Amino acid sequence: MAAVACGAPSHVGVIDDLGRRVEVPSRIHRVVTLAPNLTEMVYALGGQKLLVGTDDFSDFPPEAKRLRKVGGMQPNVELIAALSPDVVLATTNGNHASLAPSLASAHIAMFVVAGERLEQIPSGLRKVADILKLTSGEEASSALRRAIERQRRHRIHPPSVLFAVWASPMYVAGGETFIDDLIALTGAKNAVPPTMHGWPAFSLESFAASPPDILLYPGASVSRKQIDAVLERVPHWKGTVAAVDENRFTRPGPRVAQAAADLNAILDRWKPTP
Repeated sequence: MAAVACGAPSHVGVIDDLGRRVEVPSRIHRVVTLAPNLTEMVYALGGQKLLVGTDDFSDFPPEAKRLRKVGGMQPNVELIAALSPDVVLATTNGNHASLAPSLASAHIAMFVVAGERLEQIPSGLRKVADILKLTSGEEASSALRRAIERQRRHRIHPPSVLFAVWASPMYVAGGETFIDDLIALTGAKNAVPPTMHGWPAFSLESFAASPPDILLYPGASVSRKQIDAVLERVPHWKGTVAAVDENRFTRPGPRVAQAAADLNAILDRWKPTP
């Protein structure tokens, strides 16, 4: 996080992960988070007493469920303003175009933290700590980096993995995502062609052309029945299917090393088809 000169002594100018200059109070007392991974970061840093509101999906740790909710993909700016936050923390993905200007009109600072790639997660933890003036940032960030690195594996026969975030239509984790990085970290390879980035739709034709050895899906939002309905249309596929903890695998936050450990356990059990 880069700091720049600021005219008012009560505020400091910082550069967020969208490259925007954001003026935040030099003392932070009240925080609203607009993504579950950011809520988890604040708790992991010991800053939960600062939280006065979160997005609708923040549910971990369990205490986060009791915080005031300000909406989902399109947060309610009036609800946010009513909480009088010193700063709102948001992610680089999924924000409505009107959110930042609406918050600015209400004189509320919004700081954006990137989390698209695995290496951005520990650094994001440090940035959140710096913004909130929490002294635990360096230690927490370093510990997360070490925990991630402990999950690095090299496999002689790396299986191909497809992570389907939705079943019908099928949407998957493509290249240049933290899931893609997790797959590589654990010694596997992404079944999605490297030209497909982000979270693209993945047709059955694509599935047949690049059949994965292992198909993963988030067990909370996608049922095995939905997955089986898709697989009935590719009857010759004989790979492995496994449900994973949705929150660990879809939130680029402090539990990402646990997601890597979960993935390693699945990969360790996999046996190549004769």
